[in-house]
Amino acid sequence: MVAALIGVAGMVQSGDSQAQPSAPYGCACLHNNKTTSAINYRFRWGDRDWKKVSLASGSSQWMCWSYKDAPKSPELLFQLDVDMTSTAKWETFTISRAQSKAQSCSAIPASAHYHVGYVAGSNKKKIQIYGGKS
Repeated sequence: MVAALIGVAGMVQSGDSQAQPSAPYGCACLHNNKTTSAINYRFRWGDRDWKKVSLASGSSQWMCWSYKDAPKSPELLFQLDVDMTSTAKWETFTISRAQSKAQSCSAIPASAHYHVGYVAGSNKKKIQIYGGKS
């Protein structure tokens, strides 16, 4: 994240005469407010390396792409470890992103917010992604 912030600072300080987009990021936000345990997920932008994340219960995390020349980002690929037992089972979910003015869940439009919740009837052993802030 520090490297991303340094890159953004470099763009601002460069004196580039090109107009910067009013919303310089493509983002999505994930909330873990419906489970009682940490969840594991991974994501990547286009063909870049996977970034693995563990998100504590009650926490939120943003995934943002910094626009360089145009308000356009590569595809956001997202996988969730849906098995809440000791076995890992990665499932792919489609996550839309939205233009954002900041790399922060509070700045991301509601259309790009997702939460993790238990699958009904799974006895809290399987989770999935649901759309919406709540």
